[in-house]
Amino acid sequence: MNIFIYAYSYDENSGGSIALHRLCHLINEVTNYRAYLVPHRKFGLRQDIKKIFKNTKIDVHPDWNTPVWQKIFFPKKSVVIYPEIVDDNPLKMKHVVRWLLHQPGFHTGRIHYGEDELYFKFNSAIKDFSYENSQTSLNELKVIFYPVDIYKNFELERTIESCYMIRKGVGKPIIHDENSICLDGKSHSEIAKIFNQARTFICYDDYTAYSIFAVLTGCVSVVVPDHGVSIDEWYSNETDRYGIAYGVSQVQLDWANQTKGKVFEHIEHEHFKSETCVQTCMNEIHTFFKL
Repeated sequence: MNIFIYAYSYDENSGGSIALHRLCHLINEVTNYRAYLVPHRKFGLRQDIKKIFKNTKIDVHPDWNTPVWQKIFFPKKSVVIYPEIVDDNPLKMKHVVRWLLHQPGFHTGRIHYGEDELYFKFNSAIKDFSYENSQTSLNELKVIFYPVDIYKNFELERTIESCYMIRKGVGKPIIHDENSICLDGKSHSEIAKIFNQARTFICYDDYTAYSIFAVLTGCVSVVVPDHGVSIDEWYSNETDRYGIAYGVSQVQLDWANQTKGKVFEHIEHEHFKSETCVQTCMNEIHTFFKL
């Protein structure tokens, strides 16, 4: 079985990009299947598959096993994996898998999927989802990669009161002060340096790994809650909340402080678990499509 993953170029600041490329790498490293990246191109409603392969240049992680498919035609027994933001079936593949990295429709405001497709949720933060004549797996396809070599606590003096990040959290009430440093658009090395000097990181994006990265550097990590979303609705698995305060109540700040020591061990476990998730989900794909 060949797996074709429809992806943008690798971008260290894009969680979706990292997940798609890491998935390709793990399929090739820990399963008996073969995975390739296919460049994500936009051509409007009537897409010509030949145009997709006219320029196959795509940036990849130099140390990962992520070959880029260079041909127009796909072999038999092939499956395409689209992130949830992709409408329809631009590669015209018979067997379609959607990987719900975020809630379907969140970014685009629409959902245009097909029939007889298989869906995998990334984690417990994705609400239950169903689509006519398709199936959502009970297995989560949680693939993570945290650059723990960059985000370390160097025991520096905390001279910055706070820093913040907006990302997908546009529209939430602002709680940081005017002297807080904005991290949006900065590189990992720049952010890690600021984290090591800041007392508190305020994140308006509910779901970004930067909240975890801050904890690794010794910075207090706070996520600004979405209106009407309870902590269990935010993350139903308690382990996914280790080291992070959901809001600025003393109860949550105490929780973050009490559980921050569990974060690194949890990350190591999640890295290992990613391999198991990939093996399980690829076998399910093989069975679902009878390949």
